[in-house]
Amino acid sequence: MLQVREQIDHHTTVLALTGKLDRQSTIGVEALIMGAKEVGYQHVILDFSGVIAIDSVGLGQLFLWYHKMKPHHLRLSIVNPSACIRDVLELSHIPDIVPIYTSEQEAIRQKNPDCTP
Repeated sequence: MLQVREQIDHHTTVLALTGKLDRQSTIGVEALIMGAKEVGYQHVILDFSGVIAIDSVGLGQLFLWYHKMKPHHLRLSIVNPSACIRDVLELSHIPDIVPIYTSEQEAIRQKNPDCTP
């Protein structure tokens, strides 16, 4: 089971995830991510510090969320993954499209030229 805590800061929402990001848990997260554009957020940060596992569906969802957000000029970032989760993300080439940062502050400071209107 995945727990999600949402924190809002101006045009950014941070979703702190705790548990497993898998087939059964991605639907609720997707609703929050896709709802971000309706509310007017410009950046969604996924805090992976509490993620203990991610399966192929979770990885695939990261790709899908990125591609759904890009046309709306919404940024998606990942922060604080464990070394094991970071290895899985890197082997899946997630950082090629979704940047990974060590902190929320670092993610907020970075500008993503692909998503600038």
